[in-house]
Amino acid sequence: MSIQKEPLFLEALPVMQQLVDAGYEAYFVGGSVRDMLLHKPISDVDIATSATPQEVKEIFSHTVDVGIEHGTVMVIHHKEGYEVTTFRTEEGYEDFRHPDKVTFVRLLEEDLKRRDFTINALAIGIDDQLIDFFDGIGDLERQCIRCVGDAKERFNEDALRMFRAVRFVGQLGFQIEEETKNAISLLKMNLSKVAVERMKVEFEKMIQSSYRKDALTLFVETGLYQACPLFDGKENILLKLAEFPLKEMSVLQAWILFVDELNLSDKEVTHLLKSWKSSNEQIRDVLVGYKTYRARKKEEWNFFLAYACPYEVGCEVEQLLIARGNSTSMEGLEATYQSLPICSMNDIQLNGHDIIRILKLDKKGPIIGQVLKTVEKMILEQSIQNDAEILELYVLTHFGSGK
Repeated sequence: MSIQKEPLFLEALPVMQQLVDAGYEAYFVGGSVRDMLLHKPISDVDIATSATPQEVKEIFSHTVDVGIEHGTVMVIHHKEGYEVTTFRTEEGYEDFRHPDKVTFVRLLEEDLKRRDFTINALAIGIDDQLIDFFDGIGDLERQCIRCVGDAKERFNEDALRMFRAVRFVGQLGFQIEEETKNAISLLKMNLSKVAVERMKVEFEKMIQSSYRKDALTLFVETGLYQACPLFDGKENILLKLAEFPLKEMSVLQAWILFVDELNLSDKEVTHLLKSWKSSNEQIRDVLVGYKTYRARKKEEWNFFLAYACPYEVGCEVEQLLIARGNSTSMEGLEATYQSLPICSMNDIQLNGHDIIRILKLDKKGPIIGQVLKTVEKMILEQSIQNDAEILELYVLTHFGSGK
């Protein structure tokens, strides 16, 4: 395996070469090396060097301080940014996430020693020399997630690493080494000290992973779920998510299934999702998806269901129904959405100004909303055409001064 064959490595090589030419060590490290060895797509590259941040800035003419206190400088090369981080050691993690002290060092081994898992503590130089101090390659071959050194120490340094271990099980299909698993069970509640936003990223990656069943089962077995917002006592529902017969599950689908199993009210759904720091958009999609899913289990697609549910959300709902045997195809959904007479109130060939004119109103009032809601309902029922003249006559006849 050669870094020359990987486009992202190849593009970053000149940065590494300049560091080496200046007399420093430089290596590609971490996840990109792991993914290269696993023949998986590489999304970005990280460069580690013996040069201090100041020395890096002296070598390159275009740099940006992105995390200089932790040794990271972004080097701009051909309009692309590459994060270059000085070899470092870390001490003190009072918040179970960030080091209290960072010390720059000149030895690669000292830097790799502080990393989370052996499969992420790999480095490769410009000459394709692979450096593996902790048998990470062996663990890749054994398909094993194992901490570098003492698992309890690694998790006490950064509690989010426990969630990352479970997530890697889901993404890679690996098994977790026993000492690492036991350390998670022992230290699981430290995860509650981590920002929910960081937990959310890991949870969503786990849900979307190829080996979701293995990851969620481990999530429950270790008790890690107990440290997550409003998940304590929900182990049976999480295991149902693990077993749900859908090969690839989206985050939206997971939340729809989760809240459906709990039979939550809209207010309770909103509270749960806000506790997970979900965006207003995500909350809205889950609420409408949940409502549609429950209705769709009892009835076929119709204009009212489709009108109230964005097409993309409707597709995800239908995939759930197909997986559980309530539906056989997407045809009913497609046919309903394609023949919708209106997709929103803006499509109605009548607006508030028209109603004021037709009814000779002095000003806007609640009557306008009442008329629009009535017309909207009738169009979806197909009891009236969405035609300006027909709608005007209907409004005049049914809402005029004589009525």
